[in-house]
Amino acid sequence: MSDAPTGGMAGESTTARVRREWTQLTRSRRHKVVGGVCGGLARHYRLDPVILRVPLVVLSVVGGLGLIAYGLAWLLIPFEREEENEGRRLLSGRVEGPGLTALLLIVAGCGLLLASLADTGGIVWFSLLVFASMAGAAHWARRGEQRGAGHAADPVAAQAAAEAPPEAAAPPTAGPSWWRGTTDPQRPGYLWGPAEAADARPGVAAGVWAPRENTAPPAAEPAAEPARAREFRFGGLVALLASLAFLTGTALAWEGEPLGTALVVGLTAALVVYGLGLAVSAFVGRVGGGTVVMAGLTAVLLAGASALPDNIATGWTEPVWRVESADALRPAYSMGTGDARLNLTGLDLAAGERVTTSVDAGAGQVTVLVPPDVTVEVHAEIDVGAFSYDPLTTVDDPGPVRSFGGVSQERTITYGPQDGDTAGGTVELWLDMGIGHLAVRRVAEGAA
Repeated sequence: MSDAPTGGMAGESTTARVRREWTQLTRSRRHKVVGGVCGGLARHYRLDPVILRVPLVVLSVVGGLGLIAYGLAWLLIPFEREEENEGRRLLSGRVEGPGLTALLLIVAGCGLLLASLADTGGIVWFSLLVFASMAGAAHWARRGEQRGAGHAADPVAAQAAAEAPPEAAAPPTAGPSWWRGTTDPQRPGYLWGPAEAADARPGVAAGVWAPRENTAPPAAEPAAEPARAREFRFGGLVALLASLAFLTGTALAWEGEPLGTALVVGLTAALVVYGLGLAVSAFVGRVGGGTVVMAGLTAVLLAGASALPDNIATGWTEPVWRVESADALRPAYSMGTGDARLNLTGLDLAAGERVTTSVDAGAGQVTVLVPPDVTVEVHAEIDVGAFSYDPLTTVDDPGPVRSFGGVSQERTITYGPQDGDTAGGTVELWLDMGIGHLAVRRVAEGAA
């Protein structure tokens, strides 16, 4: 049940109330199209609402960031003349139409944002640039008003004066009113004041204290509040059904699909269950704040699962590829998830001879064994993980970098033949790892 709008603080004049409403950041009731967010922001920063509405519509259609920003503002900014925002109502389990609509806007915006990230990142930068422009316009509008406050009339006071009704005045008194603060029978007069002052009531002598008759009707006894019906809470049931939907969807897509796709199917099914539960709770029963938190966490996990590389498989493998000659070397090797080893120690390359191969792995470990007399050119690309190079013997001069790691790492490094060995040919390695570790090791053929 939504809170009724309050008329302001007790004893607050209309001018002060209008001034407070104009200076506080609240959603507008008079200039509302959807949720009153743009109207409230425009009133707070002294802008035309169209300056905010048009860019938000564009950003909502292109990229979805406009929907996310509007939904978050709808949840966090309270309505005019209300103290509680929609987000607090959701966390307390009171799922209503406005809060549910804001959540749906956020979910829809996240879907559009993920779709745009899959194509290109330029839309995100364009959206951020538009948001920065809107923030700059609001800042300068507010700052310009503060600079001109000493030269122009206060627009808040002018609006308050135009909309304010006549102020209430105290009723007139029939005579002088002196403080009658004593009920001592030994001192029946006024607490202070001249003794000849006449009382405002007829029939009362000057300077004589007389109690005021109690003409107010007797206070009625407060009526007993009707017993509230106990609300049906089904947040636990929604969480159980969402867990079952996640397990079922993931199990159905586990065989034959990459890990990211299987998780996306399961998390999408769980998010649908949470959405249906929130929609039902707006009309029947009630869910707790934990349901809203779990729905948001599921949406975050869904975004992370959709970003996983497509070559991460659900099964673990340990392939071993041994190459005895240059003719037997394949141009590409691939692995989903596991521990792979490419043994190139059997290659006998003459000086100036060059061979190229690539290894594409989703997750796990990839180790490439190379002979000591070849020059190795490594083109390593790692989404999340590390790379390491191990020479055959330890030397004082480490030479090129032997290890690195992190997120979105892409480097090209050349390692010459081992000291004391006759220079042979060149092995060019293109190594691509989603999540895991890449290793290149110098190994003698007999030791391999």
